[in-house]
Formats: sequence, structure tokens, C-alpha cells
Amino acid sequence: NGVAKHKSFKSLGDALQNYRVAFNPPAVQPRGLVNTGNMCFMNVVLQALLYCAPFFNMLSSIKDNVAFSFKQEIPLLEALIQFIQEFKSDTTPLAMLEDGPGEPFVPENVYEALRQKNVFQTLRGQQEDAQEFMSYLVDGINEEMATILHTHQASLAQKAATSPAASEPGADSGWLEVGPHNKASLIRDNNESSVRTPITQIFGGSLRSTLTVPHSPAASARNQPPPPSSNREPFQWLALDVSSSVDSIEEALDEFVAPETIEGYTNFLGESVNATKQILLEKMPPVLILHLKRFVFCHDEGVQKVHKFIEYPQELTLSPKWLAKTSASSKLRGAKYRLESVIYHHGEQASGGHYTCDLRRSKDEWLRFDDVEITSLESVDDALDEKKDRAAYILFYTICN
Repeated sequence: NGVAKHKSFKSLGDALQNYRVAFNPPAVQPRGLVNTGNMCFMNVVLQALLYCAPFFNMLSSIKDNVAFSFKQEIPLLEALIQFIQEFKSDTTPLAMLEDGPGEPFVPENVYEALRQKNVFQTLRGQQEDAQEFMSYLVDGINEEMATILHTHQASLAQKAATSPAASEPGADSGWLEVGPHNKASLIRDNNESSVRTPITQIFGGSLRSTLTVPHSPAASARNQPPPPSSNREPFQWLALDVSSSVDSIEEALDEFVAPETIEGYTNFLGESVNATKQILLEKMPPVLILHLKRFVFCHDEGVQKVHKFIEYPQELTLSPKWLAKTSASSKLRGAKYRLESVIYHHGEQASGGHYTCDLRRSKDEWLRFDDVEITSLESVDDALDEKKDRAAYILFYTICN
């Protein structure tokens, strides 16, 4: 699993510190989740995370390798560990299970943990957004882990009679990096936390946002212009605009990295110029989550849903034009991601509706989850094809190579 098998760790902090991503698929018997009232948005996210191999293996490795008492300081992590304990170990295809899937249940532990976090004012009878819930849940677990790791690392530093390294002078002002053709750029790192948690190891990537400001040749001959400035920005999923003319994930990613013109930008000499901002992928995670932005605000009609079909491949190959020209991204050229799950939104309106999901359980088995109902798909094509009653909203991809 995510940590050395059968290894016993002294503490949760020790396990988190030594975590390694593992991709072996979860061997669990499928179980439906009871919808206690507009809770389908939670059910699809929990099922998608359950069948996300690195995430499941991370929870399983903590459960199997750490002896710790359940306390209030990490309610979300504890709730998810209790959630996966509700599933029996079984790799038998659903169609061959004598008694079918396991008995549906209510993920009450997750509900209770969310109440403690005050995530939603009411957790029943109120339709919420699946992407928003996923954000709360994953970010919440990440924050819990970061707190544990901070404490653990401080303890290790104290035992070693050393203090954590202080920030280097001038860190806030960034540093110069020399790229292709000996071109320099000023780099600023916008990472909110330097602590690397299992969540950031599974889902965390980084973008490079570069601002290029032109200047007149005559003026730059008299004064040395500053280099283009770049910011590194962390992400745990990519939100893709699908409201324009894009018809596929690849086209949406083309649009995501397209340069943006900023008119009337004042350069270092006080000249009003058209600057260019471009965001490119620099570091990619083992699990890539794509959020299709189907809900857009219209001035006349309020929030509207984008219904059109967006093609998404079973295997997504990273195009060089999406990647920053850095040493960190050079190893990503040609990297391939395999589709693992699709979360759908049903309904005509942005508010309300229903959520279901298609999940890859094993190499050749895809399942469709609709709260307590679980059905086998004939092939992955059933997950890839256009559907008249639902639209793909969140996609999980796992790196192949």
C-alpha cells in the first residue's frame, strides 16, 4: 500500500512523513450509498474517492500501519478511514457475485465529521454541488494532515536540537531562473504551505503563470528591462471552461493554456502596453482531476448550465504545448493518463438536479453508481459515450507511466 507493508509506525505523523503513492487497485466489494435527502452530490464523490487507488491505498495504509486513537483533531481523516472499513475485500466481478453488491448504507461518520467542521449549514434536504463538496473534503483532510506533520516535524527538529530552517533572505522577492535559449525569468512561488502531505502527493500539481511585458527598443537600450515574471501556483484539480467553442477535453486544455492579452498595462518605463499572461502546466500529479465548468453566470438569466457534450478520452496524452518549458516539466512530455471515473450532473438547471458516476473497478470492469443502485457497464465505451440525460462534470485520471 502507500507505506511499507506490515511496517509499524510510531505515530500518525511518522506514517504521513514516510508515505509513498501506491497504485494497486482497491479490492473492495461494491456497496451503494443511501440518499437520505439530496445527498447524491456526496455519494458520487465518496464512491469516486473510494475507487481512486492512491487515495484508497493511503487510507488503508494508515489504517493498517498506525496504532492511534480516534480523536477530534482529525475528524475527516478518521471518518474516511471508517468509511473504507465498511467495504469487504473482494475482487469478484459484480456480475459474478452470488449475492450481488453489499448492503447499501448511510455514511454517517462522514456526515458527523462534516458537521464538526461546519462545512454545510444543513447536511440533509439541501442540494449541494459535487465539486464544491469534493473541494471541502479533500482540502479539509489536507489541512488535518498538514497540522499533524507540522507538529511531527517540529518534534523531530527539537529532538535533533535544531530549529526549522529560516526563510532565506529575499525569498519573498523571488529568484532568477535561466530557461531555454538562456532567457531569464523572475520566479515567485505561491505555495501556501511547504508541508508535503499525502494529499498533495496524490492530487497536487503546479502551474506556471508568466507575465511578459513589452517595451520600446529605444527605451530598453537606455534602461535594462526586467525579465518576464513567473509565479508557481499549486492546484489539486484543473477547472476547464467548456462554455466557448470547445468540444473536447484536449480543446479545453488548449484554451486553458492560451495566452491572455492584458491591454493598457504600464511597463517599467511608465509606457502603456499590451502585456501577455500565459498559464502552463509545470508539475503534474499522479491523479489528475478535471472539473468541467458547466455552470456559468449570464447577466440576464443568472447561473445557467452548459449542456453540450464534451468528448473525453479513455487515455489522455499530455501535449507539449500545455507544458512549461522547464526542467520540471520536461519529463512530462508524452505522459499518459487513464480515465478512472466520471461524475455526471443530471438536470436542466444549475440548481438542483441529480448526480451519478461511472467508475473503473478493475482493468476490464466499469460500474455505474446511482445512490443505492449499482449496475455493470458493458465496456468503457458506456462511460465515454454521449448521454442525453446527463453531462460529465468531474473526471478522474490516473497517470499510466
